[in-house]
Amino acid sequence: MKKILLFSTLLVLAAQPAFSQPKLYIVRHAEKLANWPEETHGQFHPLSEAGVATANRLAKHFETMKFSAIYSSPATRTLHTAFPLSQKLGVAIESARALADTSAIDAFYAELSKKFKPGQSILLITHSNITPYLLMKAGMPRDCFDAMGIQKSMGSSWLVTEGYDNIYTVEKLGTPVGDCGGITRSKF
Repeated sequence: MKKILLFSTLLVLAAQPAFSQPKLYIVRHAEKLANWPEETHGQFHPLSEAGVATANRLAKHFETMKFSAIYSSPATRTLHTAFPLSQKLGVAIESARALADTSAIDAFYAELSKKFKPGQSILLITHSNITPYLLMKAGMPRDCFDAMGIQKSMGSSWLVTEGYDNIYTVEKLGTPVGDCGGITRSKF
């Protein structure tokens, strides 16, 4: 009986991915101020009044959640979107290059998988043109673009997400399970 139990345990462990990983929640920054000089100050683009209200609504939505970490791109609008929730939960905002630079996503996901455990939750605040790539690197197939509100940007080859009230939940990185690779979209 002990040999059967040991063998069963080894089979289960062998079937597990080589890394552990927390649940990820990915959110686009809130609405930004109109008529901002993007060419010279794009990184510092602040939230509009509607954006501040959206950031507060996000904080209210997640106020009972236990996040192990909150990551943001280094842009002002993403940091300001994360700030109300960070203050409410007492979780510091950490800056992550991968939330503004698609070339850093693989390394960032590998870091999260080493640093956090299953059962923990991490919030990522990013941009409309980075979210699709975070989702694809997490295992979302291309045939889920419509379901996830992903479209081609007008006048650009970038993919973008629509709206400011989407929450993308990634259950397991790189291991497609169920529809859309186990990635879901909800609203707040």
